[in-house]
Amino acid sequence: MMTLEDRKGILVDTDQCVKKQQLPECVPFQIQSMSSMEEAQQAVCTGQIDFVIMHEPPDTTGINLVRQLRQEAPAVPTILLCEAASGTWAQEIAEPALELVFTAAPASELLYRIAALLQKFADLKEEEEEEEEERPRVYIEPVPSLRSPKSGRLDAQLIADAFGIKLVDIAKAVGKPYTTVHKTPDSEALQLELLPFERIASAVNSITGGKLEQGLKIWLNAPNKAFPDHLPVNLIKEGRAGMLADLLEDVLLGHPD
Repeated sequence: MMTLEDRKGILVDTDQCVKKQQLPECVPFQIQSMSSMEEAQQAVCTGQIDFVIMHEPPDTTGINLVRQLRQEAPAVPTILLCEAASGTWAQEIAEPALELVFTAAPASELLYRIAALLQKFADLKEEEEEEEEERPRVYIEPVPSLRSPKSGRLDAQLIADAFGIKLVDIAKAVGKPYTTVHKTPDSEALQLELLPFERIASAVNSITGGKLEQGLKIWLNAPNKAFPDHLPVNLIKEGRAGMLADLLEDVLLGHPD
């Protein structure tokens, strides 16, 4: 099991959590208390938070708070402390990287569940990286229309325009605050997160024989047998541009399945 030292977490709804879990006296990791969802969302957007502990307030369905938080950071590992972890809503959820823990559970159990969740998350990331290394490579042709004429870097606003979605949707998809993306849409810090959009555009450009603008709009808004319940444009808004880029590159490599 991995050590929790140097891990950074946030604790949402501090009064009840601290009172019942006595976290400040026992945790081996760095943790910061947050008094509101707005604070928590701003914190996870920095990309420097390893996990979240969230208390389910009375008369509130905790999973809704988790999903609200994950609009800003879709995959952040989360512990949800709740009074009814075995309730109907808890049995029906299938959220990734989420653990449900009784509020009255001892601190030792909470620490174990945090460590286990972080280990599971790390293992999944390692598997994804190994799969990525094994994937055949497709040459990504730079797409000038997605890049700033001044800096030459990928520009979130130009990408939003080309993909026919709002800049706020791009910000959510890449897990960054809207104000940051709006202020400097071609920031160096955004380039890795924006690359899947160029991969998509480059693949569509190749598949359509250079008819990027028309082909991109059609593909984004047309049903696809690979995900019949979602349009590609909606998956992009959910932060799954990388998955779509992989799918299109598989098509170019001749094995779309």
